Amino acid sequence: MDVIDTLNYKPTVCIFDYDYLLYAACFAGEKRTIEVVHSPTGRVKEFKTRTEFYGRDKNKTGGWLGKVNRDRLQKGLNPFLLDEFEISDVQTPEPVENVLHTAKLMIQNVLDTLGCDQYFGYTSSRGGDPLFRLTESTLWEYKGNRKDMLSPIHKDALQEYLIKHHNAIMVKDDLEADDWVVIKYLELKERGEKPIIIAIDKDIAGCPVISFNPNKPEDGYTNGDCFGELYINEKNEVKGYGRKWLYYQTISSDAVDNYKANCFSEKKWGHKSAYNALVDCKTDKECFREIMASFKLLYPSPKEIIGWRGDKITIDWLYVANEMWNMARMRRTKKDIVTFSDVLKKHKLLEEKE
Repeated sequence: MDVIDTLNYKPTVCIFDYDYLLYAACFAGEKRTIEVVHSPTGRVKEFKTRTEFYGRDKNKTGGWLGKVNRDRLQKGLNPFLLDEFEISDVQTPEPVENVLHTAKLMIQNVLDTLGCDQYFGYTSSRGGDPLFRLTESTLWEYKGNRKDMLSPIHKDALQEYLIKHHNAIMVKDDLEADDWVVIKYLELKERGEKPIIIAIDKDIAGCPVISFNPNKPEDGYTNGDCFGELYINEKNEVKGYGRKWLYYQTISSDAVDNYKANCFSEKKWGHKSAYNALVDCKTDKECFREIMASFKLLYPSPKEIIGWRGDKITIDWLYVANEMWNMARMRRTKKDIVTFSDVLKKHKLLEEKE
């Protein structure tokens, strides 16, 4: 990995993506379980997770429910149906003071580790302008898979605490916290500062910044301001950094943000497919050429689809490539709008004959 030696880079200011800390501290101070009620009998039972109750298989016939039903069948009894049960989420929080203290310690630990005493950060607001990625997503709804996720009970209280006591800035425009940490990093660097971004989001590795992941301090400082590389880690996962990591994200998928290169393609295409397409590329132009080839493989001809808003859309390989690029790329300035078509035109790749 292209990692910055901590002895050679002394950050003067830490820029926190406070959203990771917000959820980590809240989850640490909150117990989550589910309450399951058997409607016909009124019997109630508590489980740690839905998986513990009905298992991991798509038919939801495993876990506790599967075991009970196997026992019932052996006794000649009818199995319970999943529809007979009502499932409710239960959140049991610790006192809010515990959560605030946890957040304070997390911040201080980073500052002590990096030897830096100046810091600020950004936190996202759900009450601001619609996110530009949501507005501009047409195929799959950006972060649409998070709609039913429970919000931590102490989230608002911790957010207010971070704003009052730890220099957090609430993002209220159409950008996200991770966009703003990149924007501010580049502004400070231009002024001669030595900033560093504190974040655990994998997207940050594809931005032109130096970052530190507090969950993986052994990795040191990662430099995304380079061409970079892709590699397979010990868990057989695709990892990377630099521009090459951004290119990989464009032709791969993100289960957290809910976008996928082959979202409307009949062809199978996974993380290893995207890795294999780019791993041997030695220049940006080679990467762009492979990205083009990948999307043309997935979408060999125009087709009509129904977007997530229910409207009919005619798409082709370039349409999907532009949307995936838009979902994956962090803004460098507030008005930094660069499409994948712009990149291809710059490198005169649209003019090349196949």
